[in-house]
Amino acid sequence: MLKKTKSIQLQGNSIVNGQTVATFSASLSTDGGSGSVNTYYPDQALYETNRKEVRKDKNDFADYVYAEEDKLFAEEETEA
Repeated sequence: MLKKTKSIQLQGNSIVNGQTVATFSASLSTDGGSGSVNTYYPDQALYETNRKEVRKDKNDFADYVYAEEDKLFAEEETEA
């Protein structure tokens, strides 16, 4: 029996005035393992100055991750 798994890496950047203020990454898997979402701020002072914009982008990235996660689970259900 072939057991298939699928994992997806997602990335996003919060860019303000041409500068990367935050980087978001997520790892999703169908193998029963837990997924992860990470945020990196390359310049803390730049983040503090632009935190409202970054927080909005972080929420938008979370919505993107949830949508991709739902697609993975839907594929898994149709294959079962």
